[in-house]
Amino acid sequence: MKIALYHAWIYGKGGGERIVLELLKHSKHDITVYTNHYNPDTTYPEFRKYEIKVLRSLPIIGDLFRGMSFSLLAAISKISLDEYDLLVVSTGGVAEFILFRNHSKPTLGICLTPLRAAHDYMLLKEKMRSKNILSRNLYRLGIRFYKHFEKKAWKHFDRVLCISRNSLSRVLEGRLIEDNKTGILHPGTDISNFRPGKYEKYFFYPSRFSYHKRQDLAVKAFLDFKRRYDTKFKLVLAGGVNPESLEYFEMVKKMASVSRDIIVKNDVEDKEWLSLYSNCYAVLFCALNEDWGIVPIEAGASKKPVISVDEGGPRESVKNGETGLLVPSEPEAFSEAMNRLAKDPKLARKMGGEGLKESKKYSWTDFVKGFDREVEKIANEV
Repeated sequence: MKIALYHAWIYGKGGGERIVLELLKHSKHDITVYTNHYNPDTTYPEFRKYEIKVLRSLPIIGDLFRGMSFSLLAAISKISLDEYDLLVVSTGGVAEFILFRNHSKPTLGICLTPLRAAHDYMLLKEKMRSKNILSRNLYRLGIRFYKHFEKKAWKHFDRVLCISRNSLSRVLEGRLIEDNKTGILHPGTDISNFRPGKYEKYFFYPSRFSYHKRQDLAVKAFLDFKRRYDTKFKLVLAGGVNPESLEYFEMVKKMASVSRDIIVKNDVEDKEWLSLYSNCYAVLFCALNEDWGIVPIEAGASKKPVISVDEGGPRESVKNGETGLLVPSEPEAFSEAMNRLAKDPKLARKMGGEGLKESKKYSWTDFVKGFDREVEKIANEV
């Protein structure tokens, strides 16, 4: 089939971009990607192999302006669907507005999450903490306005695949679509690219730098761990930095500068990235109520245990006490978990071995096969 796939922006190295890229690489269907912003220099270089059709475009400026402006831009954008059998919309809370003017063909949604600022109570609580009373009331008013149009857009989906139970729960709690029109399709990873290596004395936190990824929590936890338990381990933080997160990245670097045992790396090449996974002692994951979180899967593929916050997607991918440890989002809890693994190498290796088995349940091959089955089913039913 010929499929038009819309993703609001392609400029970073996040989960949404990775999903789009894997569908382009492996789907048996003919996919054409449409977007309102594309920067080949800052996203995955493999995108250069494909034609990316850019609709009306805007610059990326901050989280709030980006969300508002691209929601409006999607709502007024028009894709000529005559030559396509199906429209797929990959969304994290903005792209669904493309459906206002583009719903003449069957539509499938791939939902990373409905807009977290409107549907994630943990993130909303965090945002409200720094606002005054007037700003809070305006923010709540803006969310009500957004949700009104969001529901209208979602009415045009024939079916929506969520990437986790966590994301699906936000969809259903928001009453965006009927339960019988939803499903779960977990993203995977290129398991064959990862290799178990040594257990060197460093903890590794691989993730794009952003306030909701909470690298600051990892730094605080590690400093507590060094002070209370150990002086031999190091901490390595590595990931990309989008323009809107530069201020946060600089803050994390400043926090890390108090210890020579904390190493911060930006835009690590694939070979080094895989090596850091392969030879770390354990992997950390601190993201705030993450939609799914591929890091625990990649940790397992590297035969390493993961210490993760006990919230969001990792509750689905981490078997607590078997493939890793799920702990409260507090520095002391992470510190204690680090010490538990550091003083018991046998336990770390055992968890790593179980993680390797678990990671084999998730692959991009299975994800794309599931996608292909779904689009064929929709095309035949609608």
